[in-house]
Amino acid sequence: MSTSSKAVQLVLARVSVLAAALVVFAAITATPSHAQVVKICSLYGAGFFYIPGTDTCTQAQQIIDNQFGVAKAQTLASTGTAMAGSLVAPYLPNGTNFAVSGHWAMFNGENAAGFSGLMRLNGNFVFSAGFAVGLDRGNLTTLSSRTQTQFGTSIPQESWSDVRGLSRAGFMYAW
Repeated sequence: MSTSSKAVQLVLARVSVLAAALVVFAAITATPSHAQVVKICSLYGAGFFYIPGTDTCTQAQQIIDNQFGVAKAQTLASTGTAMAGSLVAPYLPNGTNFAVSGHWAMFNGENAAGFSGLMRLNGNFVFSAGFAVGLDRGNLTTLSSRTQTQFGTSIPQESWSDVRGLSRAGFMYAW
């Protein structure tokens, strides 16, 4: 056998080995992997758990705190709306110097009382002021973090009752 035919056989052998390796590599990468990724949330601390379909670990207490926070913000907004509704400026007829009014308003179950007054300073120039008080109250029971005890199931619940105030002052000029 000649040297050139041995070189050709060696090159063909190397090419066939390379082609076989490429076929095996293509088969391995084309096969979908059925390995499941497990998120270890305990690394963040006690009570953390994985939310399937996401890359998120959360804690049950965070969910409860968020639920209570949203409920408190909603009642606070309702109380503020009721307080604003109770601050109605009184009517100040010509020839009078003072006017007062008191109003009660309710919005979304929250109540408020307001007191407003006007004082004529000079001709068409009037000072206006008012103050309202509302009771921001509510409660929420959540089922996000039930705890089993020897006496039964403990369900987190939170209630709140806060007095809120709102005031206003300003000047008016009419012509």
